[in-house]
Amino acid sequence: MIPAEADEARIAIVGLGYVGLSTAACLASKFHVTGIDLDPAKVGLIGQAKAPFLETGLQPLLEEHVPNGRLECTTSPSSVSDSDIVFITVGTPSSMSGEIDLSQVRSASRSIGEAIAGSTKQPTVIVKSTVIPGTTRSVVKPILEQSSGKTCGEGFGLCSNPEFLREGQAIRDTLKPSRIVIGPIDQYSRDQVLSFYRSFYGEQMPPVVETSADTAELIKYSSNAFLATKISFINLIARIYVSDVARGMGLDPRIGPLFLQAGPGFGGSCFPKDVKALVEYAKRLGVEPSILESALEVNETQPDNVVSQAEKMLGRVQGKRIAVLGLAFNPNTDDVRESRAIPLIRKLVDKGAVVGAYDPMAMEGAKRELGPIISYSPNAKACVKGTDLVIIMTAWREFQDLDSDELTTLMGGRARVLDARRIFDPARFSKAEFTATGLGRLSN
Repeated sequence: MIPAEADEARIAIVGLGYVGLSTAACLASKFHVTGIDLDPAKVGLIGQAKAPFLETGLQPLLEEHVPNGRLECTTSPSSVSDSDIVFITVGTPSSMSGEIDLSQVRSASRSIGEAIAGSTKQPTVIVKSTVIPGTTRSVVKPILEQSSGKTCGEGFGLCSNPEFLREGQAIRDTLKPSRIVIGPIDQYSRDQVLSFYRSFYGEQMPPVVETSADTAELIKYSSNAFLATKISFINLIARIYVSDVARGMGLDPRIGPLFLQAGPGFGGSCFPKDVKALVEYAKRLGVEPSILESALEVNETQPDNVVSQAEKMLGRVQGKRIAVLGLAFNPNTDDVRESRAIPLIRKLVDKGAVVGAYDPMAMEGAKRELGPIISYSPNAKACVKGTDLVIIMTAWREFQDLDSDELTTLMGGRARVLDARRIFDPARFSKAEFTATGLGRLSN
């Protein structure tokens, strides 16, 4: 049960990826938090107040809460035994077939159950990991009961509480969420989760959607699938013609401008795997997920669309020197998972292009994915020097600040930029020797 004084409440977070660690760092401002992860290298870094990955605002929080003892990390799941709230924030990757892999959720549930078996506390277990409908009720609950020897609602509480964090903005989204969705399995967990969040947010408590656990899980999948579909929709329209189309659509309050900008497609740790998992879940229920499959198909072929645009600008890419600026799937992160830059580069290399790349934060991840098939530059200027074409694949601020005159000089007096992220204002570039072309947009 949550103590009357927030400072006395003990929180455990199992799984220290960008969701788990960002959540832990934020909660440490009001609670004592223990983070658990099986990766000793990651735990070691966090113990030194060093972020193991790039996430805006995370490093200062670690530097504040690790030294003062509010945030501790360990590889031992047994440390959850004295916790009031236990979050499950482990990964749920896709299998080869596209179905969700729940092995980490099962393992975490078993470890938590074993840890609380001898505890006198009645903790509430909160499933934040993205899982298909029915997982909290039909997978986590029986594992917890079997491994702990306790009954849900009496020996422990259990609640689905999906996260809606964006990589690169996870701290901001944790501190100021648009909503909190809870799907309690039992009355005890409902009361505890609401008390916990009221204690943390105080007068800034966001809207709460209270529903069943299955529905809470589906809300998360439906949200991500809708946003991914919106991205694929405008990317499909962009293949026809997009100049002013997105703006004209986005001004309609029923549609809105967010996620309505043509680009190379969606990536990262969430959208691709979540849409695939929802597709497989729908098929299992006998539902034909044609819209979702189309969204995935458009996204899968977006790198081909970028290559086609490059060929239009250069005549052919074989033997051409091409600079790819941006390797992370989004700015403000070093995550290259499902980044559209990776398949784009492979396709360019397969067509005989000589490719160099640069990203301010994601170089190491890209090297693990691509190896020696391309060259890697220490900065943007070195990357574009002497090239025939520059392709912008991530909307980093430093790329937006590139000067057209300097680019033209670096590229030998004739600059061509394929602005796949549409970060350049065409009005800035009126010189004949500088061409900036966005996907679905005519050159200036």
